[in-house]
Amino acid sequence: MKNINIPELAKKFKKASDIIRSESPDFIFAPVTGSTPFIDILHIIDRHFPLEIVEYLPNSSRFDNREELMKKWYHNFYEENEIGEKIKILSIDEVLSGSSAVKGFKEFKKSIEERAKEKAKGLSDEISAIEQYKSRLNKNIKYKIIGMAERGAKEYSFRKLMNNKLVHLINFDVIPTIDNISLNPIRLKISCKKTDGRLSYLPEIESFEITGEYLNLLREIGKYVGADPNKINPVNLSKIEGGLKKSRY
Repeated sequence: MKNINIPELAKKFKKASDIIRSESPDFIFAPVTGSTPFIDILHIIDRHFPLEIVEYLPNSSRFDNREELMKKWYHNFYEENEIGEKIKILSIDEVLSGSSAVKGFKEFKKSIEERAKEKAKGLSDEISAIEQYKSRLNKNIKYKIIGMAERGAKEYSFRKLMNNKLVHLINFDVIPTIDNISLNPIRLKISCKKTDGRLSYLPEIESFEITGEYLNLLREIGKYVGADPNKINPVNLSKIEGGLKKSRY
């Protein structure tokens, strides 16, 4: 494809796939909308990629009320997946400065605090119970990031996560899907247009628009790795809708 180095792209995503296999997570977090194309590509690179453990969450600057949405999302996530034993979470994030990945990590840590409060509510020694639940959750849940990163300066908080060995960084010269609507199938419902002209979005899918350019990208990657390009299409569309729905109720 014009201006897209398919062999290099495939090589980098193969590295991400190898990390996922090595970490063997129980859940893969894919923030919408940026990470949606990453899952499509990983599914092509690795025919055994575990689509069933991918969770799509509204960690995106497109949502003005991101914190509120993430709070609801995590509440429903914990309700559906009661954490009794140790689990591993891998979040696959697009990284420019790293700020979005840092916000995702902070929302995760905040979710543990909120979950501990929910579990301890009404108990006789509520403050002590909160601390016990927090300690148990922090011990049982391991959260790491695969940072699909364009080269450039990273903010201090992200570098701190790297220094604490919470990030697997994969460097690209260019990630073609970043800020390229033609290489992303998700179209969100618009909430409003701000005074500065920027749009605010709702956590709802308006439509999936699979452009010829996007399909061509996926199929070129498929051809390069020996997959049948005629069988390649975007995946998990219903799970994407379900993931966003989890942030509304």
